[in-house]
Amino acid sequence: MKYYVHHVPGRLRVKIPQIQHKPKMTARIRHILNHPGVDSIRIKNTTGSVLVIYDPDMVNPNDLLDSLTENGLFDRRLSISIDEQLQKAAQKTVQKAGKLLFGWTVGKALEASGLGLLAALI
Repeated sequence: MKYYVHHVPGRLRVKIPQIQHKPKMTARIRHILNHPGVDSIRIKNTTGSVLVIYDPDMVNPNDLLDSLTENGLFDRRLSISIDEQLQKAAQKTVQKAGKLLFGWTVGKALEASGLGLLAALI
């Protein structure tokens, strides 16, 4: 289970897999994240996404993550950032592009050798 975290000052998004499809968790999360300076909390149980809009002068986002951790809803060791997620996606894309290029090259080589064989037979 991976937790996703994206943060810019004033905005924290956390994806929490164990709240997916559990609408009863909404009230608990709102209570846990009810810190002075938090302006709004949007929770999508279908995706497990929690978006917290806060005043960066009043709230440290690590305090919000600590509150989730203390309540068993977040584990930093299992979290992945947008940079890590993009890096993994880029690696997969490069691997797929490499396989595609290799397949195309082999196809062209076989096509050329087949045409050569046909020309030799004619």
